[in-house]
Amino acid sequence: MKTEPHAAAFDFKGLGFSKVGHFKEVRAKIKKLEALNLELARRHNKLEAILNSLNDGLTILNRNMDIVFANEAQKKMFPEIFLEGKKCYQAYFRKDRPCRHCPTLETMNSQKILQGEVQMKAGLLAGHYLEWTTTPLRDRWGQVEEVILIMRDVTERKEYEFVLMQTDRMAAIGLLADSIAHEINNPLTSIAGFAEALLNRLSTTFRPEDPRHLKTFQEYLEIINSEVHRCKDIIRQLHDFSRTSPNDFSALEIERIIQDTLSLIRQYAKHQNINIVSRHNLANGLNRIGGNETQLKHAFLNMLYFLLENMPDGGDLIISTKNRGNMIEVVLSGSQKVAASGESEEADQCQRFQPSYQKGLPINFSICHSIVRQHRGILQLDFNNGRVPTLSVHFPSYAP
Repeated sequence: MKTEPHAAAFDFKGLGFSKVGHFKEVRAKIKKLEALNLELARRHNKLEAILNSLNDGLTILNRNMDIVFANEAQKKMFPEIFLEGKKCYQAYFRKDRPCRHCPTLETMNSQKILQGEVQMKAGLLAGHYLEWTTTPLRDRWGQVEEVILIMRDVTERKEYEFVLMQTDRMAAIGLLADSIAHEINNPLTSIAGFAEALLNRLSTTFRPEDPRHLKTFQEYLEIINSEVHRCKDIIRQLHDFSRTSPNDFSALEIERIIQDTLSLIRQYAKHQNINIVSRHNLANGLNRIGGNETQLKHAFLNMLYFLLENMPDGGDLIISTKNRGNMIEVVLSGSQKVAASGESEEADQCQRFQPSYQKGLPINFSICHSIVRQHRGILQLDFNNGRVPTLSVHFPSYAP
């Protein structure tokens, strides 16, 4: 009977030791978890630092196409928008629904890595080319949980590629133009000479009985003479356009550059039932820019053909110029709707880049953008909600 208190005390003491040991074990586990959390935080910070050190823009998208992470390079590409939490098509392409042929959705469905290029048409990167890659991130069951979108600005590379392509093309056109000019100028010169000689004889010696014949004869010869000289002017302009010229910039009247370029497309526009309307409102002394004539004609020719090809049912092609402070503004626009159903492929902000060709000329604004930028200008393209696109070019006026 005397041992019972001692036994109870022993049991209580054992229980206390057991609880103390349990608390020590819990504390040790807590410390271990804290150490693991610190290590995870360190690794997280290190991984984030690595992603932020990349020169390419990197975005992580969830299945709802929400931006859950964007590295510093990506944020610098789109500084005007807080990216995280936004839909990718809203933040990057200013659209209210997913892009047509969206690579992110395709990667989620196919679980494949996709690559391509896109020309941006909105925001601060308008006119730039971005190379993109979409990579699936799978969960432990193999399902795509998130998508990594990598963007790289390749505008300079595209411009260099197009400059090389255009250099070879222009060299071939130059040889062809020289050959055509040599072969055609000779017979045109003979025709013009004989027509002028006949006109001179009609006015001095020839007196037919019926004056109506004389009038008809004279009108026909005048038409021949006029058309021959028009052909000679076109050949001269084609020769000037294709000729390799030095890179030195000189003072050029922008209206003359535009008119010379229009003469190369006027007949084509007439066949397309397109009326060319010129509205020049430049002040004297503020109508010149510093530039390279050949390069400017090439840029305007590409832009004019682009508009013509977007007017299949005819209409008015309007070219207007005016002064805006110390800048010269050139606006190229059309008056008729694009004859296309649904959303325009050109207007799709996220379409994959594929150079298109119209009448043998590349309708791509990378080379035009490069030429305008070399002339310290700004090129803007507005698709006007499905109507004929409008091109606006701003150049600083020449200051001698």
